[in-house]
Amino acid sequence: MTNRIDVHVLHCYEPKEWVDACLKSMLNEPVNVHLCDGIKGKVGLARANAFRKGDAEYVAFVDADDEVVSGAFNAALEVLDNKPSVVGTYCDVQLIDAPEGSGYIKAPWNPLTQLLHASEVHHLHVMRRSAVDYWLDELEKWDGYEEYVLMGLITEFGTMHHIPHCWYRFRQHNAYPRAGGIGGTPMFMQAVARVAPILYKHIASGTMQ
Repeated sequence: MTNRIDVHVLHCYEPKEWVDACLKSMLNEPVNVHLCDGIKGKVGLARANAFRKGDAEYVAFVDADDEVVSGAFNAALEVLDNKPSVVGTYCDVQLIDAPEGSGYIKAPWNPLTQLLHASEVHHLHVMRRSAVDYWLDELEKWDGYEEYVLMGLITEFGTMHHIPHCWYRFRQHNAYPRAGGIGGTPMFMQAVARVAPILYKHIASGTMQ
């Protein structure tokens, strides 16, 4: 039976053992995993192509050097199934090879915080495919801050929702180059300008989690 979430894993420079650990972490999850080659210098294009894999109702992505904690996707499905106004979820993060409790604890969703901080809703987004599909042509244009842009754009169709649990395991390292550009301040300002009109609607209406 086809699972309800299509999740893609882009890989480019990651060691094979990291990719294998990533895939193993999702073996018993309710997901259809698509392992996709990255495109050096065109992360937005590679991710857009990967999002087009499958036809499940929900989509997600996991970085090839990271891992998912069992139960993560079911927790996201529970929110998305019961809250039609939510377009995507995100969670807290535990660092790999670090003491328990070492990681990143997010806050309940606030559109102003999302606008100002590029990493605020980062990690294990599970999103409605219809919202993501609408913006794939735009996503293709971004190499650097492509994730920040997509997360802002999809709020055109609903709010984000923070799940307060470390459902994601993040590998913090500088062991290999990124497939695309980090972006820098000028590109971040372009990204802010692109998503600000959408997020401002939520800010002005006082919408938050």
